Amino acid sequence: MTDFDREFEKLQKINRVLMDRVERSTDAQGNAFSLFQAAITLEKMVQQRTGELQRVNAQLRREIAERAEIERALETARSEAERAHASKTKFFAAASHDLLQPLNIARLFIDALKLRMNESGSLRLLGRVDASLEGAESLLTTLLEISRIDAGGMTVEIEDVAIDPLLRRLASDYALGAEERELRLRIVPSDAIVKTDLRLLDRILRNFISNALRYTTRGGVLLGCRKRGDVLRIEVWDTGIGIPGERLVEIFEEFRQLEPGSGDGRALGLGLGLAIVERIARLLGARVHVRSRVGRGTVFGIDIPLGDPARVRVPTTVETRRDNPLAGKMILVVDDDLEALEGMTLVLGAWGCRTIEADSPRAAIEGASRLDAPPDFIVADYHLAAGQTGFEAIAGVRNACDRAVAAVVLTADRTPEIRESVTSHGYWYLNKPVRVERLRALMSHVLA
Repeated sequence: MTDFDREFEKLQKINRVLMDRVERSTDAQGNAFSLFQAAITLEKMVQQRTGELQRVNAQLRREIAERAEIERALETARSEAERAHASKTKFFAAASHDLLQPLNIARLFIDALKLRMNESGSLRLLGRVDASLEGAESLLTTLLEISRIDAGGMTVEIEDVAIDPLLRRLASDYALGAEERELRLRIVPSDAIVKTDLRLLDRILRNFISNALRYTTRGGVLLGCRKRGDVLRIEVWDTGIGIPGERLVEIFEEFRQLEPGSGDGRALGLGLGLAIVERIARLLGARVHVRSRVGRGTVFGIDIPLGDPARVRVPTTVETRRDNPLAGKMILVVDDDLEALEGMTLVLGAWGCRTIEADSPRAAIEGASRLDAPPDFIVADYHLAAGQTGFEAIAGVRNACDRAVAAVVLTADRTPEIRESVTSHGYWYLNKPVRVERLRALMSHVLA
């Protein structure tokens, strides 16, 4: 090989080396460019996603602010609703006295007249007036009770009780009404023990019976019960006009009632009875049921849990006396309403009682101090003038006489707090309008 060939070969090797380096340099430049393009693309994506996240974050902040505003509005509405409920409860508690006090006075005067009258015609007229007042009283009482239940102000006192005394008392109370309508009212005795609030159950069954009598023109009404598993089903059967199937749910709504069973006016009302039954049943955790056939009759019932016979509170019995245990007894009557004071005095006088009247705690203490002996019994209104109460009058008289004179407190305030306050003081408790037969039974029991 010549020197030229050798030099040419060297030049070729150098050229290949140079070309190889050029190729490698080009590849590197291409990779760098690709990386540069990828970086630009990634930066754009990051900016885009960052913008999206910022928009979402701003939207979330707006939604959080809106939700906070909604929550504040809801809290404000809830607080206003609670204040409205509290205000309504206080209003009805305060208004109940003003609503029922005139009825109480009228009932006292009517009862006083009935005790002094012998003419049958006049007694019938008074009976009609008394029935009208009783209807108005029942309506006001029902409205007050519905308000208390809806406001959560009605307490439930569950205990184990025998059902038979309640059945017999209801039959006795409605016997005269059934007789006047020429209907048979029967009960089926029961030895069952139930776990319930007897006062509220009494309210439900009275509504069932009064409705049965109202919508029945011939035949009769049957009150009975039967055990079904762990509950006692108490039912009221009637042979009345019946209820169409499509109205069996509707009748439990407010202001819904069927056409009256007769034209004597005794079926008039606002249709609130079954509405309050449905509410009371919810309080008791009991199930109300109804079935009916038009023209054949209706059955209303309620399922009450069976109780434990070993836990039944046995009521004390009171021996009845043929003589009048109230004759000659000195009764102190305390009421700031002079008409109510006069009406109560007339009723007590018709029972043979002697009375002393007082319109304030101070007058009661002064009156009792003038007596030769402490009064035998005190009948005191709860709400007195100037923010005073019957408690002050009773306590003052007891201190002045140094004797725990028996006393009953009369009030139109039906809240549980008032009832508990009265009983915790050791006094008897009666609602207004006063049922004079209950007052007489109470006083006879205490003074016999």
